[in-house]
Amino acid sequence: MLPRRPLAWPAWLLRGAPGAAGSWGRPVGPLPRRGCSSAPGTPEVPLTRERYPVRRLPFSTVSKQDLAAFERIVPGGVVTDPEALQAPNVDWLRTLRGCSKVLLRPRTSEEVSHILRHCHERNLAVNPQGGNTGMVGGSIPVFDEIILSTARMNRVLSFHSVSGILVCQAGCVLEELSRYVEERDFIMPLDLGAKGSCHIGGNVATNAGGLRFLRYGSLHGTVLGLEVVLADGTVLDCLTSLRKDNTGYDLKQLFIGSEGTLGIITAVSILCPPKPRAVNVAFLDAVGPEGKDHRGAEPGWLRVQVRPLPPRGAALRHRD
Repeated sequence: MLPRRPLAWPAWLLRGAPGAAGSWGRPVGPLPRRGCSSAPGTPEVPLTRERYPVRRLPFSTVSKQDLAAFERIVPGGVVTDPEALQAPNVDWLRTLRGCSKVLLRPRTSEEVSHILRHCHERNLAVNPQGGNTGMVGGSIPVFDEIILSTARMNRVLSFHSVSGILVCQAGCVLEELSRYVEERDFIMPLDLGAKGSCHIGGNVATNAGGLRFLRYGSLHGTVLGLEVVLADGTVLDCLTSLRKDNTGYDLKQLFIGSEGTLGIITAVSILCPPKPRAVNVAFLDAVGPEGKDHRGAEPGWLRVQVRPLPPRGAALRHRD
């Protein structure tokens, strides 16, 4: 188990480019490409095994026979190029780095099942990875684990235009799903800053909250069903689309927030609420100390202004 240590922000993230200001909100120059440890002007990302006193468990190492088996299971989906493996081995904050030498990119749950069955028989460690947007390093390997990416599992399986129930593969990007359901007058029950690259499977696996949590609740309530592949390759099909299902154990709740420790989520059934007909924006203006001009507000109170959201593309001008 990794010891808890305060997370130190990397110096390159806080330091601006030469000749530029280095404070937040000011230009600091372009950030280096995420995951590339050889970006100019940035230090080498330390290996996780060197930064933390962790010990590699007695797993096997990947052999040529294993690579040949993976190529038969996922034709064209086996990546061993060191350059292509730099980004999947580094977390978003560039504070942790694994040393995996194999990246697998399956398209279906059957391929995931065959991969995990082979790894189970060979005692090979596997690290599932979605959009790799996490801030705690949970999506990258610690040692030389096999990275199993869901990036190519990005198909929408079905959508019910009346109930708003969406069934899709785990590798669908959240922003693309939002666009898909908004065209049908629905919205996704969660919204994140990383929606342009995070996967819905990773959102469920980490029980992501996001901006709409208070309005629509957590994923424990909006996720109706899951398809999960267990470590031995067994496919657990709980991909129901019923809003009420009292038959047996609610096994999907075990995998929401499990972060891939119990199995790899390959498909999700989620309830999408209807798209709101109007959206208002509230500006919270904190009143300053006494003696200042508070525009009629009492010191120590918040002044709330609620305005309709302007049309798309229109600028929101300040009103006195």
